[in-house]
Amino acid sequence: MIKGVINSGIQSDLSNENLLDYEVLEINYLKKEIILLNGNKKYKCEILKENSIDQSYVIKINGHISSIRLMKSVEKTIEKLGINKNSLQNVNVIKAPMPGLILEVLFKVGDKVKKGEPIIILEAMKMENILSSPVDAIIKEIKVKPQQTVEKNNVLINFTL
Repeated sequence: MIKGVINSGIQSDLSNENLLDYEVLEINYLKKEIILLNGNKKYKCEILKENSIDQSYVIKINGHISSIRLMKSVEKTIEKLGINKNSLQNVNVIKAPMPGLILEVLFKVGDKVKKGEPIIILEAMKMENILSSPVDAIIKEIKVKPQQTVEKNNVLINFTL
């Protein structure tokens, strides 16, 4: 069974019923509609916008516009256990993904970096690899310098989030 989370997890009334209690019966991409079930009542919803990556939709039901994100039962269980996917991604270091030679460090301690911004150029197997920031942060410590060799999993940079 797939359940929905309305408006990014915020409790909301939609036609005097909570969308969290709806079960998704069918998603018809050609007709751009979702059929929801609540108890023994079916509701036909128009899909206004869809994001297939995170299974979220903007829908129109009984004249009201809301967003819904479909959740599989395993995701619901993970949420009940208090495991937050975003908290698992809060990384405060960059480690060497493979042995190699540091060619260049593009920032200095105290610099602010944005997620995805190139920070270090590592040469490995005759190829240059750009290591990017995993988070928006401030560089706390740089543990390497150009022309230094590193092994896999060596910590290269520490961040302050």
